[in-house]
Amino acid sequence: MATQAPTSRHTTGPRHARPSRLSGLSGRGRLPVPLHTIAVPVTLGILYGVWAPFIQRHGNPLNALQITLGVVSGLVLAILVFLLMRMPTTIQPELRATAFGVVAGVSVGFLHSLTYASVLRSSGIGLTVGGAAAIATFYFFHTREK
Repeated sequence: MATQAPTSRHTTGPRHARPSRLSGLSGRGRLPVPLHTIAVPVTLGILYGVWAPFIQRHGNPLNALQITLGVVSGLVLAILVFLLMRMPTTIQPELRATAFGVVAGVSVGFLHSLTYASVLRSSGIGLTVGGAAAIATFYFFHTREK
């Protein structure tokens, strides 16, 4: 009986974790990057990639160019956000905040330009959103400094 495993769920011995379904990804049983650094860019890329052709349609049927616009713009935004989230924390918070502001401003300005608004109006909205995003991320980075 000494070699038999205990049948009670509440044992006093060491607990052994079950192997993860993703255990083969990095060889150590963990993902090579934190999950949120993958989930956030993918989610934003999908939403942006669906939103861009929806704006570009203007009530007309969807065509191949609009699908291409959605895929490319969503992929570009997802890659940029992934790279920004993987940016080392040793970089100055001002530079990181500016980078987040630029990506947010350019992406919103581009979406607004798809509505056939003037370049000046799209640029103004992009600058406003980019400035607000830079200020917000600057505050976020400075309040969480070590």
